[in-house]
Formats: sequence, C-alpha cells, structure tokens
Amino acid sequence: MRRAGAVLLALAALALPGGAEANGDPASDVLLTAQVFLPFEAPISDSAATELKQTVAAANQKGYTIRVAVIAFTGDLGTAVSLWRRPQDYSKFLGSEIAFVYKNRLLIAMPSGFGFYNGRKPVAKELRVLARVKPGKTPTPLAESAAEAVRALAASAAVTVPKPSGGGSSATRDRVILGAAVLAFLLVLLFPTRLFRRRRAQGVEQ
Repeated sequence: MRRAGAVLLALAALALPGGAEANGDPASDVLLTAQVFLPFEAPISDSAATELKQTVAAANQKGYTIRVAVIAFTGDLGTAVSLWRRPQDYSKFLGSEIAFVYKNRLLIAMPSGFGFYNGRKPVAKELRVLARVKPGKTPTPLAESAAEAVRALAASAAVTVPKPSGGGSSATRDRVILGAAVLAFLLVLLFPTRLFRRRRAQGVEQ
C-alpha cells in the first residue's frame, strides 16, 4: 500500500501544470522518474550527456543505486537559487523533495563541487571519495566529471563501472576537429599557390 501510494503521488506531481514552476525546483520533478537531471538549456555535448546517462544506468544495473543532478547555472535551481555553490546543502534539499518516491543515493554536481545525500545514512566516506574528483567548471566538463564521480563512488563500494566507449573526452575530440579544420584550410590556401607557381615556371621554360 505504501509503495502504491508513492507511485500515485509521483504521477500526481508529474501531472501538475508547469512542471518546474510547480515547486520551483526542476530537478525534483525530473528525478521522480529519471536517473539523471541535466540542465535544460546548458550547452552540454551529446557525448558527455550520453556518457553520464550510460554510467548511471550501468551503476544502477550493477546494484549501486544512484541518481544524479547536474547543476551548471543558478537557473537550474529554480527558486532554490540560494543553494547555489552549496552542493551538499542542495543534495539534502533535493533528497527530501523526492523522498516520497526515491530514498537512495543522490549525487549533485556543481562547478563549485559535489554534494552527496543518502537519507539518514552517514556520507562521510562518499564525500572523501568526491573530494578527489575535480568538478568541471563549464557544462560539458561538469557532466563528464559527474560521470567520473559516479564511477569513483561505485568503486568505493566494490562495484566496477567501466567508462563507456565513445572515443575519448569531448575536449580531445574538439582538438582533433580543430586540427583537421586548420589542416584543410592550409591545404586549400597552399595548393592553389603551388599550382600557380608550377604553371608559371613551366611558362618560363617554354
């Protein structure tokens, strides 16, 4: 009966008009049913978003139950903006917001650091693990660091979550794309010049 009541409450919350405006906290709506909250408007690369979702899904499948909220800007907090740069306080706030549906591990990733909440259970061990993970300062690196944090947390509980195969970080891919663009530009710039010089040399010889 208690579980059925929680499900009904979750459905009722999702049916409220305005979604995020209903309680002013977007993540508390999304995490009622999803494992990951990503900012609606932050420019997070598809690869970073996919890596995080796959990492969280893999952790849950292996028994390390966790949900993650990536908070890149103050706007991602809704009316809870006073908790910006206070990830641990926000983890407690968000955890209590979704407790009627979800009462397990919750990770918060902000540019200022990570927060971790697990109901009334002590989290000192997890916070020590998170202290060794450097949070990204901009949206895409922040999502990537959140995935790294999930893997580190799972490893501390003897659960191995491998990094999804995807060809490296977005920063590396960006450098490769930039290098290829510069090379193409140089080829376009230099090839006609060399061709012109060759034809000119041939004309002189004739």
